[in-house]
Amino acid sequence: MLPLNNFPHSIMFHHFHSDKHPKGQGSIDEMQFETMLDWLSERYNLMGAHEFSEKVKSNTLKRKDICLSFDDALLCQYDIARGILKRRSLSAFFFIYSSPFNGEPDYLEIFRFFRNVYFSDINSFYEEFFLLLHSDDPNIYKKERDRFEKANYLEEFPFYTNEDRWFRYIRDIILDKDKYEKYMLSLMEKHSFDINTATQKLWMTNKNITDLHSDGHIIGLHSYNHPTAMGKLSFGEQELEFEKNMQHLESILGLRSVDSMSHPCGNYNEDTLNILRKMGIKIGFRSSISTAEIKSDLEIPREDHANILKAMSL
Repeated sequence: MLPLNNFPHSIMFHHFHSDKHPKGQGSIDEMQFETMLDWLSERYNLMGAHEFSEKVKSNTLKRKDICLSFDDALLCQYDIARGILKRRSLSAFFFIYSSPFNGEPDYLEIFRFFRNVYFSDINSFYEEFFLLLHSDDPNIYKKERDRFEKANYLEEFPFYTNEDRWFRYIRDIILDKDKYEKYMLSLMEKHSFDINTATQKLWMTNKNITDLHSDGHIIGLHSYNHPTAMGKLSFGEQELEFEKNMQHLESILGLRSVDSMSHPCGNYNEDTLNILRKMGIKIGFRSSISTAEIKSDLEIPREDHANILKAMSL
């Protein structure tokens, strides 16, 4: 689905590349970001995060009201996007997950770095990964592949190739967390990948987060460990994810008013929403615009920047 949607939403950003940050699947550079903001401003009412938040709370959003949001506390966002936003006097939402700040980084981002940097292209990684899974259990591989073909998994993200979607289906649906990590760690060992070096290049520091807050950006929740399937966790496990996330942000920002969030990988259930409401969260974002409406203030749609980039080329 391409943009020019006539309902309020946010534009979702993750990865940027530069001389300091390697180019990876879906990343954009400084010039592309600048051009994208100009393109959006011509077609929408692009507003700061605070104005967007107040309009959500007062139920006064209009059809083409949009804002910007950044997930995962990635250092590349701080190094590349922050200065551009400051020059434009434009505030955004930055959604932070906390485990990397406490020396407990989830492997999700490390694995992404590995597959984008240590292979000539993403399909070379997929070839090795799929072969590993097939070798482990050929019957399960074939059975699940047939199910995948019928499921239209992640069809709301048209920028994903079929192999991208198959990989994510394996990761999120077929394998449990421990088995997926086992496969990935074996590949990383094979390629002599240094996890500690990668970790230092990937995430912001607490000081970076306070800088963004001082710049006027809104800092929000994104869970503690960034589970890819939050809706599969128990009520207690979900509650702990967000409580630990809240404790971290309030400890560095000195706030008692963190009231925004985004759902990791867009995955949640009614338990998630009830937990967030109990915690005083007023505004939450999904990870797609597959549902062309705001179902609740905790389910505001977002358009991935990759779809914007595609529309800009038409």
